[in-house]
Formats: sequence, structure tokens, C-alpha cells
Amino acid sequence: MRFRWIAAAGILVSAAQIICAADPGLVSLAMPDARIMAGIDVEQTRRSPFGQYVMSEIAEREPGLQLLIDATGFDPLHDLREILLASPGQAGSRSGVILARGTFDVARITGAVLSQGQTAGTYKGVEILSSKTGKDSLAFLDGTLAIAGDDADVRAAIDRRSASSGIGADLAAQVNQLSTTEDAWFVTLVPPAQLQNFGATLSKVQQANGGVKFGTSVVLTAQTVSQTDKDATALAETLKMLANVAQISSPKGWVASTAGLLQNLSVAAAGQTTTVSLSVPEQQVEQIIKASQSNGHHRLAAAPAQPANPPLLP
Repeated sequence: MRFRWIAAAGILVSAAQIICAADPGLVSLAMPDARIMAGIDVEQTRRSPFGQYVMSEIAEREPGLQLLIDATGFDPLHDLREILLASPGQAGSRSGVILARGTFDVARITGAVLSQGQTAGTYKGVEILSSKTGKDSLAFLDGTLAIAGDDADVRAAIDRRSASSGIGADLAAQVNQLSTTEDAWFVTLVPPAQLQNFGATLSKVQQANGGVKFGTSVVLTAQTVSQTDKDATALAETLKMLANVAQISSPKGWVASTAGLLQNLSVAAAGQTTTVSLSVPEQQVEQIIKASQSNGHHRLAAAPAQPANPPLLP
């Protein structure tokens, strides 16, 4: 009897992990040579206190949202479930796709896009909506799955519907782990220095991953893998030094409040891995956002008005 209870508990834990992991239907459409991936469990985030706060802020402050809903019947605050981004991570390349799971009124969205002068075509039975330049495309495999990105990448993702290949084992393992434990996450197997210029210490980083978990506290975690143990230790010491400088020299106002959060920052090195974590009470995050909005109100007031009918595709 005891064994059966233990086995049942193990099955429940495994099932919970499968349910929380990234949508396999989305992952299967990522390019096999993907080296960078990121995702957000929109449904889970929406249920969190922070998600509720962000939704209310967007609904109140973004006038274009209602225009989008009226034109397409699509409400991103309620109709999205999960978003996944994938890219080979090639320097200087715009290659990549955005994969989304949700509820889409395909006919209505298509009509709204075509009414703005964009074009539509069919590829392997899937209607593709293209921008006026033809470089960017949007396709719906069905009423629950959307693909957006460079036209060639969108068509390649459609091809992968029936392909047996998947992303690499190393990337797949990290995606599964992070998407099981985090609400929003990222993985890059590409050295960040190949994508952006960094200082000498950060240039030694070979790969990185991280995530955010929303709850009564917002918990951020990140890990980097450096070339050597010494490089990982140097990175940890650099991050600690920068945090101390920020706390000491930060000016008054919301920037100072943000710097004060660094008191909760934890940085440690073990072998080639540097781990960073930060836990902030959710209400404190809200206060910082409100303070930053108040500080930048005069800049927002001077910003140009949005067009009455913003384009649905670039």
C-alpha cells in the first residue's frame, strides 16, 4: 500500500511538471538549429498579483488596445496562453519566429489585416498574411496557434509541422527545466558577446539562462557559464561591486528605490557557473513602476499621438 501511494505521488509530480512545461506544440515548430529561446506562460502570469496589476495598467493606459479588439476580436490580455520565441542567434541576422498559443478568430483577424492593404497568400494549405514589404508574415495553423516573424522563417515553421526533427538536446533540457519552474524564462547557448559588445569579464560568458516567477514576491534568477572557474568568480565579484556602487551612488527618487532592491541580491560562483537571484515583494515592484511612471509623465505627455488605426503588421 505504501509503495502505491509513493508511486501515485510520483505520477502526480511528473504530470504537474508536464502541464507546466513549455507547450510541446510550440517547441516542435522552433528551428532545429535554434540557440536562443525565450517564453512566457501568459496564463499563469495573468493569475499572479503582478499579472493582474500589469493587465489593469495596460487596459487603462493603452488606447490602441480597444482599437485592436474592435478590429480583430483579439484581446491579448485574455486570449493569449503562451508565447515562445526562437532564433538561431546568428550575429547580424533577424532570423527568428514568435510562436503563440491562444484563441484567435482567424477570419476576423485576416479581414482586418487585408483591410489595411496587407496581402495574403497560401502555403501548404496555410494562409499567410504578409506586411506591405513582404518581409514579415503572420500565419495561423489553426484557431489556437499563430506564427509570426520573417517570411522565410514562418514558412519553415509551417514545414516543420510534419517533420520529426526538434531542437538540440542541450537546449531542450534547459527549456523543459526553466519552463517548468518559471513563468517567464530565456536560454541562450550563444555567447552574449557575439550578439552585443560587452566588457572583458562578460565577454568570457559562453551561455546563460534565467527566469522570473511571479507570486507574492517577484523572484528573478539567472545563471551564466563562463570559460573557466576563474572567469565565473571574476564575474560574480564584478556584479557584487556594481550592486554596491549602485546602492551607494544612486540619486534620490525612483532610481534610488530601484537601487535599494539590490540589498536582496544574491551572487555566487561555483565552478564555471555564476548564479544571480533577486526576490522583491510584489507590492514593492508595483510602487517602483508607479514612481517611474510619475517621473516620466511629462515625457509621455509630449509623445506623438498614436494613429487612429495602427497597422497590424509592420
